[in-house]
Amino acid sequence: MTLYEAILECFIEKQKPMTIQEVEIYIGQQYKQKWKDIGTTLADMVPVNYGGNSSSSVPAEYRRLKRLTRGTYTLI
Repeated sequence: MTLYEAILECFIEKQKPMTIQEVEIYIGQQYKQKWKDIGTTLADMVPVNYGGNSSSSVPAEYRRLKRLTRGTYTLI
């Protein structure tokens, strides 16, 4: 399981906009593995056409989030 997959699983299961903290709590409860900087990863998972970072190295198939407000994201 990659962090990208864990984040997408969280949004698919919850089916609602979530803050960075809510995603961190969900992932912490579901997985024993520790990941660093979930907030940066969330930002990198926003496609360029939704205002995402063009220099992100996240593969296109995982860039499925939209930033609603600072620190709040939703599944596209």
